[in-house]
Amino acid sequence: MSEAELLKRLKAFEEDSKWLSKNCEELREKYEGKVFAIKNQKVIQTADSVEELVKKLEEKKEDVAFLLIEKLPPKDISFIL
Repeated sequence: MSEAELLKRLKAFEEDSKWLSKNCEELREKYEGKVFAIKNQKVIQTADSVEELVKKLEEKKEDVAFLLIEKLPPKDISFIL
């Protein structure tokens, strides 16, 4: 992969991260309890586990190394850090 292609993919990942932050509540309502992959500011696949998601993505010939993979906790869950 060329440096230009790598930079393009990293920029797309950054844009997907911003999109996730902006649409977090809507995505939580729609995909709560699911693991999902985002590409080009769209959810492209969902599953019940990371392993299942990766398998589905690999079957679709997606490069999981450059996809944003998330699982949003339920709204009423709090984390103590």
